[in-house]
This record gives sequence, C-alpha cells and structure tokens, in this order.
Amino acid sequence: MLWTDPFVPFSAQTSRAAFVPAADVTVSDGDMVLTMDLPGLTADDLEIELVDGYLFVRGERTRPQVADGTRWAHTERTFGKFERRIKLPDGIDPDKVTASMDNGVLSLIVPKPERMIPRTITIGSGSEQPQLETTAA
Repeated sequence: MLWTDPFVPFSAQTSRAAFVPAADVTVSDGDMVLTMDLPGLTADDLEIELVDGYLFVRGERTRPQVADGTRWAHTERTFGKFERRIKLPDGIDPDKVTASMDNGVLSLIVPKPERMIPRTITIGSGSEQPQLETTAA
C-alpha cells in the first residue's frame, strides 16, 4: 500500500458546522507523520486508537460559555465532536506509534513496517556472483 493519501472519507455525525481539524501527512523512507491543528484542545481532550488497521483521532471542541446577559452576535469558529480516520498499511507496530501535543498541534509519528522500508540491492559481477546449484536430470 502506498502512503499517498491515507485519509478515509468520512461523514460528520454532527451538524454541518461541526469542527473538522485540518491535517497534514508527510511520508519519508522510514515513517509517516500526521500533524493536526487542534486549537484550544489539550492532550486530555483527545482519544487516539489503532483498530483493525485504522488510526482514529477523536475529540470535541466545545464552545466557550458566555456570561449571563451576553449573547453571541457573530460566530465563525466551529465546534463539536470530531473523528478523523486514517488507513494504515498492514504490519504497523502499535507500540512504536508516538504522539505529542504542542500549542494545539498534535503530531503522530507512525514508523513504517520493515517490509515497506526501501532496500538497495547490490549488483554483483564476476567472482562476486553466487554460484547456482543445478541438479542433474
């Protein structure tokens, strides 16, 4: 499986104005890094699971309370429960997935399974080549 666009299309189960955090995915020879903007949230507000080959990031961004006698005159920021689901290749070791949160930015590092790490094959010549075993017919 190539790691080109691992996000699985999803439908929000909340209202159309539900919070959907922006995310980026980068892929290197050794790992995938998911970075997600979660302003106003802390690590305690999130749940991260690896289930059946999918990485789930869930949480809720709640609207701040306003004082009695105050009302919202204009709102553009979105709030609500969210879930992002990312398909991962087979063979991911869940114990090697790491997560960190800094200033409302979640970073998840998912090491590639050994089978997906590119290997260079050296081409031998002359005496360096192994001898093929043949059987007499």
